[in-house]
Amino acid sequence: MTAADLVVVADALHGTTGEALAVADGRIVAIGDRRDTSGWGGRGTRTVHLPGVVLPGLVDAHAHPVLGARVSRGLDLQGVRTLGELRTILTRACREAAPGAWVLGWGLSHDVWEGAPITAASLGSAVDGALVLLRMFDAHSALASSAALARAGVDGPRTFPSGAGVAVDAEGTPTGVLQEHEAIDLVERLVPVEALADVAERLAGHLERMAAAGLTGAHVMDFEGDPAALYAAVEEADRMPLRLRIHPWVDPSTTEQDWDALIGATGSGGRLWRLHGVKFFLDGTIDNGTAWLTHADCHGQSVRSTWPSPAHYAAAIARFAAAGVPTATHAIGDAAVRHAAASIAAARAAHPGSLHRIEHLELTGDDIVDAVAGSGAIASMQPTHCTRFIRADGRDNWSARVGRARAGQSWRTRALADRGVMLALGSDWPIAPFDPREIIAEAQTRRHGDGEPVGAAEALSAAQALAGYTTGAAAAAGHAADEGRLAVGMRADLTVLAADPTQCAPEDVPALSVNATVVDGRVRHLRG
Repeated sequence: MTAADLVVVADALHGTTGEALAVADGRIVAIGDRRDTSGWGGRGTRTVHLPGVVLPGLVDAHAHPVLGARVSRGLDLQGVRTLGELRTILTRACREAAPGAWVLGWGLSHDVWEGAPITAASLGSAVDGALVLLRMFDAHSALASSAALARAGVDGPRTFPSGAGVAVDAEGTPTGVLQEHEAIDLVERLVPVEALADVAERLAGHLERMAAAGLTGAHVMDFEGDPAALYAAVEEADRMPLRLRIHPWVDPSTTEQDWDALIGATGSGGRLWRLHGVKFFLDGTIDNGTAWLTHADCHGQSVRSTWPSPAHYAAAIARFAAAGVPTATHAIGDAAVRHAAASIAAARAAHPGSLHRIEHLELTGDDIVDAVAGSGAIASMQPTHCTRFIRADGRDNWSARVGRARAGQSWRTRALADRGVMLALGSDWPIAPFDPREIIAEAQTRRHGDGEPVGAAEALSAAQALAGYTTGAAAAAGHAADEGRLAVGMRADLTVLAADPTQCAPEDVPALSVNATVVDGRVRHLRG
């Protein structure tokens, strides 16, 4: 055996016997007991002795690190629970802002309004005359102050072919709510652009915190604003501790020529960040009233796809399948999931072995669970969207919109798994926190903290929850053959936790220390 670059010695290895493994050229080349390690090293070998259990590297199957780096320059509003609290925060921020400066925020919950209309006017004197733009937690909607709307020249309704729009009251006056990306861009494009170095610094910091939480990779679901220079700057500074597989968006207005350009770009990037596949949006969000439901929500909203021609979406899926490019489809409402599953089934029939995944699947009745199972799609889901944003008593915006009966069909992780659907789990950060230990735990408990479980029957087992971050994530990336397990020949992306999360009570998993991460055979995080 060639001398190892790295030898890791721990208390145990997950899923196999032994206590140690050797790595060379980014791959596992040997597995054995402590006594075997004497024959693995050479002059340049690094050996690390760690308490705990070596796991396959934990991979977040759905994240937006550049979006997170960009929005997090503003006020973090994730913890705001009441309108009074929001007004206090904004009053202080507007008072401290320089004249003419923008006050930005992110992570704001619709539930702050407790069912009342969401309007800029509800913020009162806190934002009088100030340029304020607050992104809601779902990242599909925002609230702009009257001054911000005036600066953008938005004085009435605006609609877009995708269904995006500027919300207005009965008199046609904008309320401040901007639904979906095209509408948000009307105001956001006026916000001064930050220096690349500042955004890159925040991006690197976020990635390093992800590594410290145990992540070795992420499937990145956007490539907006041409962030290649950001990724390159972070990697050049040797601050890229995760393997990033990136999926640029395919807009409904794109043509076959645009699709061919994306196909040609697939595989480009750096050492640890690459364009890997493409992402579609079949709908928006239930919280925002822009999902695609079989039946309208309580406001008469969420009744259409973001693709004016869903048949055009199906043609695009087939085109990328023919080229061997993996696809990911954002589909939250039941009608969106059904159409995604049907389109994927057709693409896979024409192009066997093509790789497709559906993102979110928030609302799925039994018939749609069966459709997903029959399509061959991978289900990429975020358990903490259920545990953090939905209440068991139904007193939240999402549940109120769909009604109690449909709310019982939410985040059907166990039903999908029981039908043989491969699950890949993630956070959707910055929509929800990225710590994989918390997500693995809440996938099992279906609750956050001391809250009541939401849909307890959909709880995953410990093994299923961990698989969502290992074998499931590997399958979703098309790398089931060389990632997600500890075996000779597998890629050496590793996470070392204080204990095996499948042998702990789920409530104890979030507190497990992350003793190390290894990416591409190199130690990227080491607990001090």
